[in-house]
Amino acid sequence: QRQMCIRDRANRFAIKDRVILGPDKHDLKEIRLLNRIIAWESDHIRFEADQRHGEILSECFDVASSKGAITPGSPDFKVEPEDESLDEKLEGSLATAYRAGAARCNFLGLDRPDVQYAAKEVSRGMASPTVGDAIKLKRLAKYLVKYPRAVFRYKFQKPPSRIRVFSDTDWAGCVKTRKSTQGGIVMLGGCAVKSWASTQSLIALSSGEAEYYGVVKASSVGLGIKSMLSDLGFHMDLEVLTDASAAKGIASRRGLGKTRHVAVHYLWVQEKVRRGDLVISKVWGGDNPADLLTKYLTRDKMDRCMLIFGLEYMAGRSAIAPEIAK
Repeated sequence: QRQMCIRDRANRFAIKDRVILGPDKHDLKEIRLLNRIIAWESDHIRFEADQRHGEILSECFDVASSKGAITPGSPDFKVEPEDESLDEKLEGSLATAYRAGAARCNFLGLDRPDVQYAAKEVSRGMASPTVGDAIKLKRLAKYLVKYPRAVFRYKFQKPPSRIRVFSDTDWAGCVKTRKSTQGGIVMLGGCAVKSWASTQSLIALSSGEAEYYGVVKASSVGLGIKSMLSDLGFHMDLEVLTDASAAKGIASRRGLGKTRHVAVHYLWVQEKVRRGDLVISKVWGGDNPADLLTKYLTRDKMDRCMLIFGLEYMAGRSAIAPEIAK
């Protein structure tokens, strides 16, 4: 029946490759889709990003032969630099190379949450890159030398009954603008299906306000995925999890209360909570994987977050992975 469907589609549509990824004997076990690798394993599906981005970065910044770095960034990057030379602007070909590398990191971050925050930070310097920005980008390239291959393992599971969206915020994390970073990840059972790291447009006056704006972003993404799944015939509850009691309190009540400085147009989440479209829950900070998307973490903390994601490192290279053009 499946072969008949393929033949029927071939009569109506131009199909480049008639391939099926699946468990049957004649099905392919590994395919390349938009240069990502998708593989069918015995108890899970493996998904991995295009490995060439890290390889090209390591060559561009001449770090391919280095030992690499165990983290994509350092907490020292968030401290106001005493060396004024770090604020010098990159000019000409150096600025062009930086922008190309930052754009590549930004693209890679879509498939690798472990580099998403670092990629967001280097992308902020694309308009007017500095020597300090170049140091951050080179550190990220070294990390990709150390860990060139990170894969998601989507374990086979029973259909989940709810969508869980983890939200976290680093209040006033940028030492120059005092803007906060918000990060989140969407989980279907034990599978991570979407993540983000972004700088908030508003300057939050308290950590509770910053965390609430993060909850608003998480709620928006979660409702979008809930609607999409509903269109596909899967009706699920939505739970947004935050490690901030203040944010949970703002989202769960009606009106501003004492937080009159909160932008009014962000209060729509309260109405969604009241109507039962979503639930706001509290999660312990140590169990919140969105922490990886808001700041530079130590290696131990990265490992804990990646374990929840289902993201792990692999050695070598997939046999069907695309090669760098010579």
